[in-house]
Amino acid sequence: MKHKNSEQLKFLIAYYGLLQSLHLLVLLQAGFLLLQDEPAPFPILPPPGGWQEQTMPFMFGLAGMDVIGIILGIYYSFKTLFKQENIALLGVLSLTIFISGAVVFAAGTYPSGAWTAHPLSYWSMVILFAPVPYLYIKLLQSKTK
Repeated sequence: MKHKNSEQLKFLIAYYGLLQSLHLLVLLQAGFLLLQDEPAPFPILPPPGGWQEQTMPFMFGLAGMDVIGIILGIYYSFKTLFKQENIALLGVLSLTIFISGAVVFAAGTYPSGAWTAHPLSYWSMVILFAPVPYLYIKLLQSKTK
């Protein structure tokens, strides 16, 4: 049974590393477009009335925290998968930043009506990131053993 858990954990870590790599690319593209005064791109499509002016500093601040978590997550995935150095604490730190950011993002964007206006965009993010809390739980469990 231990072998199956090990393979499952490797898969989750690989998925997380790939997901965070794509997340970084999307954030960089979104940041570039927003700094050029372009409309908010997928996946942060605005509510019907557009993002309020005070929303953008919130988005940029959250993106800054995301970048820190993403870099830690990519580094953790690389070290674990390619260097066979599982630094679970680094994974937990990265996932704590990421999951906290996701909760704050949802709390800040859902009430605006953006999720209702663009359900495919927002719910696809939820589906893509759905396995991540399970990895978080697995890493927390590994730290308590």
